[in-house]
Amino acid sequence: MQYIVTSEEMKSYDESTIRKVGIPALVLMERAALETADIIWRNAKKISRIIVFAGTGNNGGDGLAVGRILSQRGIDVTFYLVGDESRVSEEAKTQISIIRNLGLSILSKLPQAEYDIVIDSLFGTGLSRNIAGVYEKAVKDIGALKARGAMVISVDIPSGISADTGQILGCCVEADITIAFEYGKAGHYFYPGKEKTGKLFVRHIGIAEQFLSEKRPSYFSFGAEEMRQLLPARDPSGNKGTFGKVLLIAGSMNMAGAAILCGRSILRCGAGMVKIISPSANRSIIQRTLPEALLYTYGKVPDMRQVDEALEWADLVVIGPGLSKSENAKLLLSGALEQGKLPMVIDADGLNLIAEDDSLKQKVRNYETKKIIMTPHPGEFVRLCGCTMKEYKDAPRENVIKMAQEYGCIVVGKDAVTLVAGPESETVYMNLTGNDGMATAGSGDVLAGIIGGLLTQLSPFEAACVGTCLHGIAGESASKRKSRRGMIASDLVEEICGVLTEEKR
Repeated sequence: MQYIVTSEEMKSYDESTIRKVGIPALVLMERAALETADIIWRNAKKISRIIVFAGTGNNGGDGLAVGRILSQRGIDVTFYLVGDESRVSEEAKTQISIIRNLGLSILSKLPQAEYDIVIDSLFGTGLSRNIAGVYEKAVKDIGALKARGAMVISVDIPSGISADTGQILGCCVEADITIAFEYGKAGHYFYPGKEKTGKLFVRHIGIAEQFLSEKRPSYFSFGAEEMRQLLPARDPSGNKGTFGKVLLIAGSMNMAGAAILCGRSILRCGAGMVKIISPSANRSIIQRTLPEALLYTYGKVPDMRQVDEALEWADLVVIGPGLSKSENAKLLLSGALEQGKLPMVIDADGLNLIAEDDSLKQKVRNYETKKIIMTPHPGEFVRLCGCTMKEYKDAPRENVIKMAQEYGCIVVGKDAVTLVAGPESETVYMNLTGNDGMATAGSGDVLAGIIGGLLTQLSPFEAACVGTCLHGIAGESASKRKSRRGMIASDLVEEICGVLTEEKR
């Protein structure tokens, strides 16, 4: 598991390590510089001439220390201090003194020369205002050097990127490589910061983990191996009934695709049985394309006695994909919510119906806490949350938590970077898997099915996190076979088995 932090959290961990553990700030700075210098040494194709753009804060001190280490390895390094030297931090002041004691110069004016590598250490994670003045010019100068072929390496975060939101603060450096210390910052992963970060390395420098319990990190994440470890071992004596019975309420008149994608995903993730409730017009195509599914199809109006029997049979419910916002859809959703206790995934039109109907909202709030998983994309999210798109984009973590608390459920806020939160979440799951090829019709139906299939084996919060991770890894695998431009939702389903082949036994 990896933690992802905000600027304030990182500052707190730094200060606690310095004050309570007793590791001096200069020791941490030296460790950071050594790690950065090593990454440059190993990854740069050409290292004959380097220029360090250093600001007056501790990030500038980090960059000066990196340049000094590389200079002592025989590299031609130019040190360029941007800003007023009289205002440098104590640690940066020490680095300036060391460099001068070694007989090296620190320039206050940018020389007209070409460089193989630019080290960007103008601003670190504490930047909270728009870049202007001499710093704006320095950012443009770095951009000009990059345009002429220099590799740009940012220390901790590209200057001008908010460490908390990934937003550009006026202007920013576009890095080829970024080296972060101890923990990745949220701004490395949220767009547009992710695009500006380049290849990200996260290196440990000795920040004490004991302080994580004092100030919980805002985010956590995990990758493929940890995801597989979270899956329980299969019971060799189990049967289709013990592996979980999922009721899928999906599809509308002549709209069977979402039900098929979702149903197939449920079964591919290990559920023993799936029963689909859908209009009778979809019966033939579902039987042909998903013969493993049980079916109840209805004519003009669903027979709620049969729906209730299906709910009694089921261990959990997935509802919404392709459902439409018809009166029948509303009737089915209302009936599913009234039983109040089965774990449930609500997606797509199920969410749209709730957003438009106060009585359905209340039924969600009255449902057993943390038993419902809602999976809204941004448009559905703002309708459910009652916020604007800008408000949501400016504070996704806070809004996902707010919705989870308001409805008493697990929220999977689907986006380029998906977040998962529960009503009591302090630390939110941030999904780091997937790619833009997954932005295709039906991808959300597959995710709902994956989460539903995993919900037969995991708690709702675990199923939401693991399912989101698995969905993204399937997307990465599909893109390698089909390309990001050419992949479609059914490709994701076909990759699920391959992703799970190394699961814990």
